Amino acid sequence: MFQFDISHTRYEQMVKDMASQLNVPIVDNRFTFPEEVADGYSMYLNLPNGLQVHIFDIKFNQDWRYARHKNETEFYTLRFDELVIPDSMIITIDDEKIRETNTSRNIAYLTSSLFDWSYMGTKGSHCKGVHILFDKEFLRKYLDLSKVEDVLTTYISLRVENFTIMPLDSKFKRWMDSIYETEPSNHMYMTIITNRIMLLGERFFTLIYEKMKNPAFRVPLSQEDIDRVMRVEHILTKDIFQPAPSIQQLAKMVAISESKLKKDFKVMYGAPIYEYYQRTRMQAAQDKLLTGRFSVKEVAMELGYSNLSNFTIAFKKEFGILPSQLLATL
Repeated sequence: MFQFDISHTRYEQMVKDMASQLNVPIVDNRFTFPEEVADGYSMYLNLPNGLQVHIFDIKFNQDWRYARHKNETEFYTLRFDELVIPDSMIITIDDEKIRETNTSRNIAYLTSSLFDWSYMGTKGSHCKGVHILFDKEFLRKYLDLSKVEDVLTTYISLRVENFTIMPLDSKFKRWMDSIYETEPSNHMYMTIITNRIMLLGERFFTLIYEKMKNPAFRVPLSQEDIDRVMRVEHILTKDIFQPAPSIQQLAKMVAISESKLKKDFKVMYGAPIYEYYQRTRMQAAQDKLLTGRFSVKEVAMELGYSNLSNFTIAFKKEFGILPSQLLATL
């Protein structure tokens, strides 16, 4: 079993310690795992705004455990994780556990240095993620969030209740993909990464703050409900250029009633199923247009719009600008 434990609060030192334990070199803040342990890499970045970031993509070739022990220096880690779990994985925060078996999870959540924290998984686990290290002062200075103390205190006190696990929707995934795909050789690399990291953090805390204002926010869905809704979101977004299944079909796929699916989906993703689907389609259309390689008509047709005017109206409703105006800015 590969096992790694830390207690300090710097990603740079963590990556260097892990590379030393594995006896592999670090090149450009990054090391590659030896094949007998895992396929993939781990890297750190110290951003110009003071944030520390850990970026990794690892498929383990043996059982493993990764743990961070609590530290008296108060800091927080915002974790955006994409997990494929062929056998089992246990996430532990202090004495509370989340056990995952034979599933995939795309989640965002917050941990604190005030608690012990660990992952333990089996061979074949695939862990891909972006972790952001910060303190309260950073939130106050850069994210301009009101009641930072209340948000952090309330959130951390809930620990691993289902409220604290936020699903990665299409917008989160787009920003994460941009981080993974941007090459360090790009002269705008640090600017792009810093921008995406700030977008991830700001959106996470804004959504949490909005959720906390809901009097019913402490009534979480069951783990089974969460898994079902996340499966539906995956079905909806895995090929956004194909027509969506009906709600009746989606409900049948995950074995719940249509009314419960609609209710639970809105609780998880903050929008009705087809509104969420439509927003995701428009975001995909925007991405294609921004490449400069497609015309408005080509994108509209790929999304299944036979009437170009309908696409134009839907696009402007989402972004407040006509697709032709977007192209004109490129």
